[in-house]
Amino acid sequence: MVRSVSLLSQNDQLIQNPPQTARDSVVTDTIRGLKRISSDALAKQVTYTSAGYIKNDVINKKATIVNQAVVNYDNIKITADSIEFDMETSEVFAVGLPDSTGKVSGKPVLEVGSQKYETDTLRYNFKTGVAVVKVIVTQQDEGLLRSSIGKMLDDGTSNIYRSTYSTCDAEIPHFYISLPKAKVYPGKKIISGPGHLVLEGIPLPLYLPFGFFPIQTKSAESGIIMPKVHYEEGRGYALTDGGYYFALSNYFDLTLKGSIYTNGTWMATAQTAYNKRYKYSGNFSFSYAKNISGHKGLADYKAFTNYSLGWNFNQDSKARPGSRFNASVDMSSSGFDRNNSYEIEKFITTTKQSSISYSKSWTGTPFNLSMSMNHSQNTKTDIVNLNLPKVSFSASRIYPFRGVGKAGSGKWYKDLQLQYTAELDNRIVTRNDLLFTSKVWNNMQNGFSHRVPLSLQFRPFNNFSISPQVSYEGVIYTQKINKTWDPYFVNPLTGAVNPTVVIDTTRGFFYGHALKPSISTGYNPQIFGIYQFTNPNARIQAIRHVIKPSVSFSYIPYIRQLATKMYRKVQADTTGRTEEYSIFQGGIYGTPSLSQRNGAVSFSLTNLLEAKVFERGDTTGKPQKVNIIDNFGINTSYNIFADSMNWSPISMVIRTTLFKNISISGSSSFSLYGLDKNGRQTGSFYFSTDKKLMRLTNVSASIDFSLDRLFEGKNKRPAAQVPARIPEGSFSQADQASAAGSLSQTAATDIYDDYGYMKFDVPWSMNVSYRVDYSKSIKSTLSQFLSLNGHVALTKKMDITYRTGYDFIAKEITTTQISVVRDLHCWNMSFSWIPNGTMKSWEFTIRVKAAVLSDLKYQRTKDYHDNY
Repeated sequence: MVRSVSLLSQNDQLIQNPPQTARDSVVTDTIRGLKRISSDALAKQVTYTSAGYIKNDVINKKATIVNQAVVNYDNIKITADSIEFDMETSEVFAVGLPDSTGKVSGKPVLEVGSQKYETDTLRYNFKTGVAVVKVIVTQQDEGLLRSSIGKMLDDGTSNIYRSTYSTCDAEIPHFYISLPKAKVYPGKKIISGPGHLVLEGIPLPLYLPFGFFPIQTKSAESGIIMPKVHYEEGRGYALTDGGYYFALSNYFDLTLKGSIYTNGTWMATAQTAYNKRYKYSGNFSFSYAKNISGHKGLADYKAFTNYSLGWNFNQDSKARPGSRFNASVDMSSSGFDRNNSYEIEKFITTTKQSSISYSKSWTGTPFNLSMSMNHSQNTKTDIVNLNLPKVSFSASRIYPFRGVGKAGSGKWYKDLQLQYTAELDNRIVTRNDLLFTSKVWNNMQNGFSHRVPLSLQFRPFNNFSISPQVSYEGVIYTQKINKTWDPYFVNPLTGAVNPTVVIDTTRGFFYGHALKPSISTGYNPQIFGIYQFTNPNARIQAIRHVIKPSVSFSYIPYIRQLATKMYRKVQADTTGRTEEYSIFQGGIYGTPSLSQRNGAVSFSLTNLLEAKVFERGDTTGKPQKVNIIDNFGINTSYNIFADSMNWSPISMVIRTTLFKNISISGSSSFSLYGLDKNGRQTGSFYFSTDKKLMRLTNVSASIDFSLDRLFEGKNKRPAAQVPARIPEGSFSQADQASAAGSLSQTAATDIYDDYGYMKFDVPWSMNVSYRVDYSKSIKSTLSQFLSLNGHVALTKKMDITYRTGYDFIAKEITTTQISVVRDLHCWNMSFSWIPNGTMKSWEFTIRVKAAVLSDLKYQRTKDYHDNY
């Protein structure tokens, strides 16, 4: 039934419809017809509904609502199995209905705006806004607040007694914080007196003098970051990663953190994250650390500083069409990760790279501009490479004569192509300890280059092309060199006279240019061979062999008059032998012109092998194309005008994928020339000295596959079997009959296969990688590694990941890591173990999932820093 009522004072006379009994259909009854409205009447209308019946007591001015009762007043909604409504006091009393087992259904629920409270009993006054409840359950952010008694006040706050707070949503929480007394500020915070932790119903001796639980209603709130307690044998006890978080705005934040150790080591970190939708996103971090090892006053004492800088900036593609700015910076001192990082990936990585770039393209034009600052470093060798900055401007291919003459005419000059590229670069190669000193500029190289090629391509017949080209190239450098022969040079170290070539460097701005004509030709046919199988029932229908031979020729003449004078000659030794050198030797963009004519013939041969194969049990009648050999190639070249060693090394490469899973690749390089006793290549053919056609210089091979995919059967299920048969005679017939009766036939079919073995269907993966590299000159070097990684999901809530390997040359297991993660409903448990290597360590953590109680955890570690 549905009834609508306005509450009046007890002196008001009510005119109402006769009371009605419960009925199956829903009827409407309205209490109305007022003589006068009292000053203490409610300002708004109260409505109530029921799926059962509504009984009005006119004398006592009460209404009883039974079975899915609902009462609404303004933004307040009360639902319960049974509700008694006192019209005189404007008070509602709501309870649930217990069944024969004692389970209560239809428990009262009070909704005030967006706040929702689940209770056992509820008494609420519409006039005062005060509610008294028993056994109340309410959602506060990520946590559930359960209280034995609660009193809601008219200002929206609540006083609660004998309460528990937990982020576990189980009916009986696996853990909670017991709060004898607390006050709730909805949407803001919960403040309590002394409390303690209860785990699986067992009170733990972990007491809180008071409790403050912030309720997250916004995306972020400023607050204190609690430090973690840590211990290392070398640096002692520590408080790590403690600080303060500033929620500065909806677009960016700031985190200040620090760590301090009892031996004096400390580290400070500032980091921020920013995000503006459809504009940009990214983060920035900077860490500075003072690391101390050993004992002060003793010989082993060392104090040194380290830094780390990280920056990521991603511009949304919609922000500025036609231009883009991006940044990815990862740089640090060579010892930062080794002394301050706890991530295995950062520890074993020896190279770091950074790039800050801006690019611009003009719509409707061929022009493009790009600028970047780049950084790369090797933390093992301490070598740092910088580009500060690198600028490139280009005009893509244009056809300047296509608008000349009649439209559609096939004049050859209309295919002339013109391009332009210009580059500016400033390179620095230095050491990490000199990076932020004035000495970093001593080794700086500068250079500018621009190039304008005008080219044309003819195709006299299929697969053959002729490409003449004229290219103008120019460079600007800030230094040039001059070499002279000094027969009286005195070695400053030994004081002895040592005739040598002396190099003088002149600084300034120097321009060199050349006009280079060239011509190149190429012939690239394709040869196909197909073998058809005659058996119509064979799975393999055909095999196709594709051969792609290629021959190309290029020629660049040397015309002295078309270039500035950039080559000189100098005496090279006491015999009077001379050699030619460029005044721009070692320049970033080299020398625009060649010192002599150049011509080369290049040869390559590529082979592809494919097959058409029917899948097992195929019903479509369409074979699938399968690549047997993805690529098998051979290439080399011959320099026509070289005075010796005209042939370049012969390179071979092969790549294939078997069963869509096993990837195999290999490469090798051979030289046609022999070596002298010092390991230097000579101009004599290897066949003339050792009666062998070629000399192997290096070879490498690798194989990668997923072992789990190899074991997949028709139903994509691992085929490994675990014996689970019951030996005959182990149990009596009665026992066997009892055991057989305990399992249904369906369950037995799901567990065992047709042969009586238990099906192994645990999700798992294993990726296997093997690589071997061999190189040979005077001494040969060999490296050989086997790597494994994967995971095993023992249960739906427990996963094991691992990675390991073996170094066949060192005869040792490479760094191994085993991690176990277990989902404990409202907790997460993890265990990570590195049993060998320089990072030998372990860590065990069990923590609450919810972020609001992220500091509620138990953690034990054995730090790898103690290995030093």
